[in-house]
Amino acid sequence: MEILFGILLGAFLILCIAFFLFRQSPKETLRVKEVLMENEKHQQEALFQMQQSMQQQMQRLQLSMQRELAQWKEATSEHLYVMEKHVNTTVQHGYENTSKVFSQVMEQMGKLDEGQRNLKELSLSINDIQRVLTDKKTRGIFGEIELYSLLETAMGVNTSRYAKQYKLSNGAIADAVLFGKEPLHMICIDSKFPLENYNRIMSAQTKEEQQKYHTIFVNDVKKHIKAIAQKYILPQETADFAYLFLPAEAVFAYLYAQCDEVVNYSYQEKVYMVSPTTLMAYITAIKAIYLGVERNENLAQMQKELQKLEMEFERFAKRYQNVQSDFDKCYQDMRLLSITANKLHMRFQEIQAVELTKKDTA
Repeated sequence: MEILFGILLGAFLILCIAFFLFRQSPKETLRVKEVLMENEKHQQEALFQMQQSMQQQMQRLQLSMQRELAQWKEATSEHLYVMEKHVNTTVQHGYENTSKVFSQVMEQMGKLDEGQRNLKELSLSINDIQRVLTDKKTRGIFGEIELYSLLETAMGVNTSRYAKQYKLSNGAIADAVLFGKEPLHMICIDSKFPLENYNRIMSAQTKEEQQKYHTIFVNDVKKHIKAIAQKYILPQETADFAYLFLPAEAVFAYLYAQCDEVVNYSYQEKVYMVSPTTLMAYITAIKAIYLGVERNENLAQMQKELQKLEMEFERFAKRYQNVQSDFDKCYQDMRLLSITANKLHMRFQEIQAVELTKKDTA
């Protein structure tokens, strides 16, 4: 601005001096001409300096914008890399945990198969357990211990996925519950089971005696299934089904092999009977679903962040366009100013040429 003001001031002085030439002597006119030429030289130098200064400022501004854009791109790339790394780590961790659980399940099943190879030893072991679990309270404790062992094997000690001795809104206390994602809700598990009449069936000497205790055993199990359905299946609070945990594989096998009436009734009441092997499979499947939902939630969060980043890109593009428009306007104004300065210079030269012609004629 100071340079432009100097140019305009010089132009004004030239006009004044041009009008002054009409009243001066030739000698003074010559001296004034020298002053005019010197002033014109200074004006040209000032105009050149102004052009150089504007070019340098434009170059510095362009370099600054390029550096800031490069830094912004680098920061954005680093942020995306960190987000991608975090998501990959979470997915990998979930995959490793799932693989570990499946390996443990396969190991347990392998042990079970190995134990079932010798039916005689298995029968003796079951008889020993039956003798120990004659008392209902002791049997209940045994069922809970085995149930909790299965839960800890599959889920670890993560209390956000399951709970022991969970109290429901109706006052009933479930031996354990599995917390599922919506709309599954939580699944109640009851580890108590009727065993006395099963033992009588196994020790009966005649078919009539076996049939008698079989009928009683079926009724016992159905009553227990009904009680579980009433206490542990609550609308809007629990899942629409519950598990009856049978810690003895032999009892589970007998029910599904010899008691179709009980199996159908359990399906009707949505109280599914499970053994240690089948419960582990159910828990593993629920856990896999849980991990899948968590991964989907992380992906949804990443998509939200990318959408926010897209908005920032659009805002940057608009602001960059505004800056570019301002640069274009500034360039056009400088070009018009340069044209006006050239016209003034040419006009002064024409005025000077006319004055010299008149003096020579005189």
